[in-house]
Amino acid sequence: MDDTTPPPSPFAEADPLAAAAALVQQGIVRRLWIFLIDPRGRLRRELQQVDGIPVTPDAYAVLAVRGILGHVLEPENEVAFAIERPGRPEPTPDDWAWHDAIVRAAEGISVPLRGVLLAHGSGVDPMAPRIVAA
Repeated sequence: MDDTTPPPSPFAEADPLAAAAALVQQGIVRRLWIFLIDPRGRLRRELQQVDGIPVTPDAYAVLAVRGILGHVLEPENEVAFAIERPGRPEPTPDDWAWHDAIVRAAEGISVPLRGVLLAHGSGVDPMAPRIVAA
């Protein structure tokens, strides 16, 4: 690749979670990223960010996330999230609380949740799905 060749776009990445991780890169501030995935499995260019999220989601977090999704999603899309925060790579109980709030919010819509990422001070990693008690 020479100096005139632009770097590859993360939006062209075959794996939308890898593309999302390439965009976020690492956790710097507390933020929630919402990534829309088109029917071909590619990230859409519209990015939604919620800056300044609290350390732990409050009682209205599920409703707030569901409300945001209701405004930005189209039926043929999928969605993925990244929880961004500075710090160590291991998920904290607060990270899992956000994960669970996101999963619950996605259960209330007809669009599939592709995955949840955790952006931390060293990079971005997927959070493994887990069973959430009702």
